[in-house]
Amino acid sequence: MRWSRAVVIFVSLLPACAAAPCRSAEFSDWLSFNTPVAGDHLNSIFLFGGRMSTTTFGDTLGFNTASGLQAPFYDNYIVGAAYQRDFYRIGGFVFALEAGIADRFGNYAECCSPVVTTPNILNSGEFWAGPNFRYDGIVFFNALRVTPGWTMGFSATTNSIGAERGNEIAAPGSARFLVYLGPELAFSAVSTPQWELVLRVQHRSGAWHTFGNLGEGYNANEGGVRYHF
Repeated sequence: MRWSRAVVIFVSLLPACAAAPCRSAEFSDWLSFNTPVAGDHLNSIFLFGGRMSTTTFGDTLGFNTASGLQAPFYDNYIVGAAYQRDFYRIGGFVFALEAGIADRFGNYAECCSPVVTTPNILNSGEFWAGPNFRYDGIVFFNALRVTPGWTMGFSATTNSIGAERGNEIAAPGSARFLVYLGPELAFSAVSTPQWELVLRVQHRSGAWHTFGNLGEGYNANEGGVRYHF
């Protein structure tokens, strides 16, 4: 009978379970919230590139996939680097300071009502600095670490191009000195936590017209690599 065969199989497995305890997969086998990075890597360098967004901060967070948005969704490009120094850690929570520099460049002089382009490559330099907060204790399947982070501070630029220039004209206002926000997600292998793949949204804001009489400044979707040392 089938049930008797099942009993025989179950009994035959008991010695194996005694040697290696049988159990169902536990929650901690696939997701852990208390596995901070070990070691003394207090410094990091982040190298990145991306596209400058013509939309708001909220739409840029969604990679401009919301319905009803008007093209073009992106105009110019950005490349840059950021340095971080860790100062305080408690569990998986880390407090650091960040300073960064970037070149925003492309053919869009103004966007997007109207769109004004030029055959020459335009450049706009940016520098920002501020505190960074992150949590590096999230681990999936005991192998993949996911680290949410948030940088906030202030950003200064040499000039405005693309959608940022359009925002200046519409306000009217100035984007030379604005608030900086940089929410991100970083991904790394537990075995090599010093290397991370990073997705970040770079946001310059007038903080409801507090700075430069602007609401939005310029946003960007970025991807890059961070190395901790």
